[in-house]
Amino acid sequence: MTIAITGVTGNLGGFVASQLAEAGVQTIHLARSPERAKVYPNANLMQASYENSPRVVAALQGVEVLFMVSAKEHPDRLAQHLAFVDAAAQAGVRQIVYTSFYQATPESTFTLARDHAATEAYIREKGLVYTFLRDNFYLEFFLGLCLENGEIRGPAGNGKVSAVSRKDVAAVAVEVLKNPQQWGNQILNMTGSEEWTMLELTQQVSKTLGKDIAYIPETVEEAYQSRKVWPAQDWEYDSWVSTYTAIQAGELAGVSSDIERVLGRPGHSLTDLLKDIDIKE
Repeated sequence: MTIAITGVTGNLGGFVASQLAEAGVQTIHLARSPERAKVYPNANLMQASYENSPRVVAALQGVEVLFMVSAKEHPDRLAQHLAFVDAAAQAGVRQIVYTSFYQATPESTFTLARDHAATEAYIREKGLVYTFLRDNFYLEFFLGLCLENGEIRGPAGNGKVSAVSRKDVAAVAVEVLKNPQQWGNQILNMTGSEEWTMLELTQQVSKTLGKDIAYIPETVEEAYQSRKVWPAQDWEYDSWVSTYTAIQAGELAGVSSDIERVLGRPGHSLTDLLKDIDIKE
């Protein structure tokens, strides 16, 4: 079985590539910029972007299982995804393991989740075997806000989010790719073992680290205005603010047991991640 991995220069794809290499799994590593990728003796490194071109189709020839890390956030990301899926189907790829988003639907409040829903639908439409890893927001994202800004601000209300550790998602991806047939045509919901309001999360971080971390509730209008300090395009502002309105709407709540089902252990909790931070500091 030949496995191809995208995003090998990023956090998630890079971890999966390294773990499979250490396990002795022969893989093909696909990178937009191969010069930035780590080279492994049992991996064939090839240049490929998310497009349907002769170069990409050739790179995917002979690949049976494709680990498709969602492309970088961009207004044309969906078009890139669909073109890449077309190339995979043309090359004869049998199964795509795709990093999607939790509760993704065409009507998701979180604007970027809509691209994931459309990508999932297209993979199915092409008749490919699928495994969708539906990631909730990363715990590391919220912890980063706490540590870098000393606060989390946004229109999240009292909504809860079952944020997940990135390292658990990566570990699940590795296990799925070691035995992809077992996980064919399945959706795996990647959530943490707990769900938090933004106030509860900041209070827990404050208590554990002995730092004053605040949650500052905002209206939608206030959220857009406070983010204007960062030059960005309208679609980016929409995605940033809808991160919190999606939480407020209850679309990011709910705890799944899928990580434990795959790994045989619970996912890392907020307390687990805080212990690591506490040790480092």
